[in-house]
Amino acid sequence: MKTVVVSGYYGYENTGDEALLDSIIKALKSQMPGIHIIVLSVRPEETTRRYGVEAVNRLGLSQILSALRRADLLISGGGSLLQDVTGPLTIPYYLGIVALAKLMGKPVMFYAQGIGPVNGSIGKLLIRLIGSRVDMITLRDETSASLLRQIGVRRPPVEVTADPVFAMEPEACAASEEVFRALGIPAPAGQVVGIFIREWQGQKGYKEAVAGFADTMLAKGRQVIFVPMQYPADAAPAREIAGMMDNDPVLVEEALGFSRITELVRAMDVVVGMRLHALIIAASCAAPMAGLSYDPKVTDFLRSIGQPVLEDLESITARQLVEEVEQVFNNREIVRKNLQDIRKELRQKALRNSEIAIRLIENR
Repeated sequence: MKTVVVSGYYGYENTGDEALLDSIIKALKSQMPGIHIIVLSVRPEETTRRYGVEAVNRLGLSQILSALRRADLLISGGGSLLQDVTGPLTIPYYLGIVALAKLMGKPVMFYAQGIGPVNGSIGKLLIRLIGSRVDMITLRDETSASLLRQIGVRRPPVEVTADPVFAMEPEACAASEEVFRALGIPAPAGQVVGIFIREWQGQKGYKEAVAGFADTMLAKGRQVIFVPMQYPADAAPAREIAGMMDNDPVLVEEALGFSRITELVRAMDVVVGMRLHALIIAASCAAPMAGLSYDPKVTDFLRSIGQPVLEDLESITARQLVEEVEQVFNNREIVRKNLQDIRKELRQKALRNSEIAIRLIENR
């Protein structure tokens, strides 16, 4: 039996990262049904229960070493692991796992990663030294490939694929209003606008803009639902925005898994999102969208699929957001058709990640 160890930001109840893990596990098992998967997770018991895989504590060195000794491949990814915006220890942690695997003579694959931003010289040095020694790199966008070249990573093969979430089966997007009932949300009487918001560096401007935008949507007879991708972190800014409004939106006040959020997104007419994987799930379900960008990865993704994005979070206005979303509403059937075509291409690219991983194992 072949064994793969998967390293990423897992177990933190971030639905985007859990969607990545779910997609990676399913893709690997579809390619090699008997594969044994070990996930490095901050909540290993929960990860085992949820996905039916072995999991060990991502902060326990002895457990990590034991897992790596059994590995036929280390997968580092997916997601934005190699960046220093979330803290100075992020890059050293993930590359430390990679370095341990290479010291043991194990093959390593960067799996559909998004690279950057990387501002510090130490982070760039570590990426150049350790990244140059992995066996294969797949990336989810061309910007990441360009950044790796600038940093000086040139030795391993690099292929631009797509985010693993795009590999999910189309039937996972089946629309159903049952999801509203399951969450205790009144059945929408009109069009539904889903908002996926997050905190960002103490900024207030985008919250005021979203509050005004949401009031305008409600005044037009539309239902507005705030959905957390990471609970309870995303619930706090949603409540703050609701407190700025003249009307009452729907606030989802619980942690939702990948499948439940996918159901919700498919039942929405338009998605407005800050969280990258809320937008990726929307694209996977051909749901029209508009983005608020706090990070280049959000801007790059939306531009790559031809969807609108507002970038300056502190200066955007409710009027700007209303205008963008009204254009999406007016053209949403065309947008859906375009996204359906894009989805097919991205799904094939996403499946390349697992194909490459299995080939590395088989060639070992």
